[in-house]
Amino acid sequence: MKRATENKFLLIKLGVVITPIIEPVIVGLDEYFAKAKVTSYVTSGLRNPESQLKIIRGYLEKRGLGVSFKDAFMNDANKKIEDPKYGSIYAWQLGWSKLLNIGVIINPPFAAACLMDYIRNGVNKKGLVINGSPHFKGTAFDIGGATNGTNDETAIVKKALEDGLPGLVGYLQERENNATHCDCKAI
Repeated sequence: MKRATENKFLLIKLGVVITPIIEPVIVGLDEYFAKAKVTSYVTSGLRNPESQLKIIRGYLEKRGLGVSFKDAFMNDANKKIEDPKYGSIYAWQLGWSKLLNIGVIINPPFAAACLMDYIRNGVNKKGLVINGSPHFKGTAFDIGGATNGTNDETAIVKKALEDGLPGLVGYLQERENNATHCDCKAI
């Protein structure tokens, strides 16, 4: 079997951890990227809660929210704090909730309730528990790096899904994250 590291068009960024579930999909997608003459990169694979928190911190800094949500920077992913309004919450939970509130869609490091208004598909998800990232289970990866945001990647992944590429079960264009998120299953 061809390895993802042998791909010519869908390349793996340095440091990305590939799992046995996502690798066959990445290999299969390389053919689709070749046909489209698009070079792109797998920018994220297997993650853990700490790496997810690092991403959240990056978004908070990028949005100028680091000072307002300093607890997200001062503690480990599993650290809880006492909040006067919400009681015992994860130290990062308010900052993560604010990101959802302003339209940055990202899963939490651990399953957690969104503490602010978060409208998605016409439904306010405030108070609802949102699960940790499927990246934690090694069943998801992200693609980015083409020249027009994520439009090329998303069109290519959509075609592969329509064609029934084994192991690919869905995708989501994450414009804010400049990535096409791919969900996979074992084949």
